[in-house]
Amino acid sequence: MKANTLFNTRLSAVSLAALLISMANSTATSLSQTVELYRVPDATPQQLESIPKNLARWHMGATLVLIENGQFQRLQVPDVAYYDESVFLSDNSALTYQIASGRHDYIIDLGQFMRVSRFFMNNESAAGSVTLKSSDTLEQVNSSKWIPLGQPFNFNKGGIPAINFSEIETRYLLVSFDISDAGLIGNFGATGPMNINQASFNIGKGVQNSSTVQKAPAPVIDFDFASFFTGSRVAFVSGGDIENVHYLLDEDPSTVYTFPEGEESVLILDLRKETKMSGFNSKYKATSPGQVEVYMLDHLPTYFYNKSESNVATIKDQNGMVQRAELAGLSDQDFQNFMAAQRSRQVISVPKSYFENLENAYKADVKASDERTISIINEIERRYVIFRFVPENTDSEAGTQSAVYRPGDASFSLRQAQSGSGMSFGGVQVIGDVEFEDVFVTMDQQVSQPGPPGNTPASPPQISQ
Repeated sequence: MKANTLFNTRLSAVSLAALLISMANSTATSLSQTVELYRVPDATPQQLESIPKNLARWHMGATLVLIENGQFQRLQVPDVAYYDESVFLSDNSALTYQIASGRHDYIIDLGQFMRVSRFFMNNESAAGSVTLKSSDTLEQVNSSKWIPLGQPFNFNKGGIPAINFSEIETRYLLVSFDISDAGLIGNFGATGPMNINQASFNIGKGVQNSSTVQKAPAPVIDFDFASFFTGSRVAFVSGGDIENVHYLLDEDPSTVYTFPEGEESVLILDLRKETKMSGFNSKYKATSPGQVEVYMLDHLPTYFYNKSESNVATIKDQNGMVQRAELAGLSDQDFQNFMAAQRSRQVISVPKSYFENLENAYKADVKASDERTISIINEIERRYVIFRFVPENTDSEAGTQSAVYRPGDASFSLRQAQSGSGMSFGGVQVIGDVEFEDVFVTMDQQVSQPGPPGNTPASPPQISQ
């Protein structure tokens, strides 16, 4: 009885495969008019615990200390609008500071003793070297109380300076530059074991009473709402190694997420609720010329959340590339494909006309040499942000079609699904203005232990539609 059932199942699969093959010619045209998007599941606790929280931020309690004529000049939040160096502790990676050639020293006061093990910074066009030191107390630059955190390290134009070191608990970080080529640098980063789950963010008006007197406007800071820290998430992507999609929303520009080459790159952010924003930033590198488009929306069409999507299984080949997997029969020697089908991805097909009918918030032609796109917009309140890159000379047939699972057949090879070296991102941001007095951040210094591994889906693999 079991043998007959298995035989009938295989026969049905073969019949379906034949039907799908016979329909291939008639569907090629329609496929070329669609873009297929992977639905991204919510981040697991383990993934969130792998994303450190940037401690070198105004809203995390950090301040910046400048050294002028041997004297300390501490910048507080109300000073943000008056000092160009304030960008070092800003969320906004689009802001840069013109640093001149020569020696420059900056001190980051973390506000309290924090555990730190990594430092990085945005760099657009400067070159030179940087030295990092720490101290428990605020000292002059030449004091012996500053402890070096590794050797000085060099960086070139466009390079992202970053250093890992043995974890320390400290309050002050001394960042010393020796700039050989003047240029633009951006915000700093200092991270340690504290992860996204250990920092809670809330925004709202403070309690006021009749004795409260508003003497001056509250200082305003740039805040990134496209962060797991704020509850935002990546809802859909057109490709890439989805297991690492959370790198798009971390705060480290040295981590990169790559889309397949030669295909449309689509990224949809869900900010969870309508959010007032003033800019969209993305540090990227394109391997081919094309067009960048950015959209801001209140809602997505209902078919984005249709539950009848295809399922796509993926495996990593011997070269480490992620590929679509054919469904193996129970007697097939390649049992890896069968197991991969248990980790299938949900996919939806979106008509290209959907994007063409949207109103752009930003649109620009880019060259293969471009490494950054910045969209500064007027203040607008929206929930979703869509980034779309359409490369020139895109293949007429979509390269990210749903996988068709067939019993093992040597005439069909694995379809490449998520590999490639196309558009790469070092971070995505949605910037909004926030009154500093309305920001409430609580931090848990205890390092949480990783949770149990996720359960393997119990449902059997499904044949793609």
